[in-house]
Amino acid sequence: MQNSYFTKIFTVLFLILFQFSVLSAQEKIKVILLGTYHFNNPGNDMIKVQDRNILSQENQKDLDNVVEKIYSSDYKPEQIFVESNFNEKKQLDAHYKFYLKNQYNAFTDTIKSERMRRFFKEGETVQLGFRLAKKLKHQELYPIDTLIEMRFDILMKEVNSNPTLKKELDEIKLSISDKCLEEKNLSQIFLCMNEKSKLDNNIGFYFSFANKIMIGKDYFGARLVTDWYKRNLIMYANIQNQIKPGTKTIFILVGTGHASIFRTFFEVDKKFELVDLTKIFN
Repeated sequence: MQNSYFTKIFTVLFLILFQFSVLSAQEKIKVILLGTYHFNNPGNDMIKVQDRNILSQENQKDLDNVVEKIYSSDYKPEQIFVESNFNEKKQLDAHYKFYLKNQYNAFTDTIKSERMRRFFKEGETVQLGFRLAKKLKHQELYPIDTLIEMRFDILMKEVNSNPTLKKELDEIKLSISDKCLEEKNLSQIFLCMNEKSKLDNNIGFYFSFANKIMIGKDYFGARLVTDWYKRNLIMYANIQNQIKPGTKTIFILVGTGHASIFRTFFEVDKKFELVDLTKIFN
């Protein structure tokens, strides 16, 4: 009789734990993490990319196709996070309202700087982020970026003065090249750029190369890599703290440098589950 009692208790506890584990798995937030090149190609990235006119008719159709694939997938995001300044959400909201009213040019036409005009007209936040949000009938997007000065110019000055380091960097650049931009369409470009091996090569630049750069007795490279991680950790916190109750899927649009680090964050954060991009873009 006693054994039967304990068996029943064990069975009940097992069922409770099993149901809890299933519920926990279901509650994981799905993450569509999309690393991209910067559409406006401002030339600020460590590894420069070739220009690809995102405003061309072909690329505009490709963008519509990318948005449609996300919209038609099993992973419709309830929130979209973009690489815009976290402290300037009101500005992002205002720009998106112009976009929703088909009045975005009224804003960009007032920008005198050609470089900044390209940034606001051609940047991926507008061209893909706004486009997807409008398709999904979202009323807002969520900025995550933070401003931390990254003195890659000082790093490059040191590297260029050292033939051995310069040769090593050139070899690294080949492994993080923009060959993906030669793919036929944007869906294939995104799949190529977000392959694990390519993201690993991107993050590997900081560990295997930048971190060891010394300027005299100063650990300049290590401090630069520390700042890079600090920036990404703050951006990740900005994602965590803006997720609304009930959100099941989020879309994150950032440069591949950020995506390579975010990927490791999401892989170890048990509250999230990365979506395989091939399930969307193939």
